[in-house]
Amino acid sequence: MNRKALGRWGEERTAEYLRDKGLNVLEHNYRCPVGEIDLIAQQDGTLVFVEVKTRRSLGFGLPAESVTFKKQKKYFKIAQYYMKEKGIKNSSCRFDVVEVMISRDGSYHFNHITNAF
Repeated sequence: MNRKALGRWGEERTAEYLRDKGLNVLEHNYRCPVGEIDLIAQQDGTLVFVEVKTRRSLGFGLPAESVTFKKQKKYFKIAQYYMKEKGIKNSSCRFDVVEVMISRDGSYHFNHITNAF
């Protein structure tokens, strides 16, 4: 599985995981002129912007470490764009990172970092 397919696979598993946790997944791979975010969900009136990082090894560090301050600023702008585009006002929001770690035997587990930044 190439890197892009691995990322899509992780995003699909994460959407299922979030639904199981009671979140309503609103968007997959939301794109706007500012950029793209993997998932947008809603939980108890809060918009949840989710970046998914899928890895087979920790050779380059923890997956969440790749969500740099520069990327965080970009995700804030994407969230603002999304809320303006959808006419959403006065809604709370948060930014989560979900790490999907795949073991050699094909099993996988999630590390869901709520309010990651």
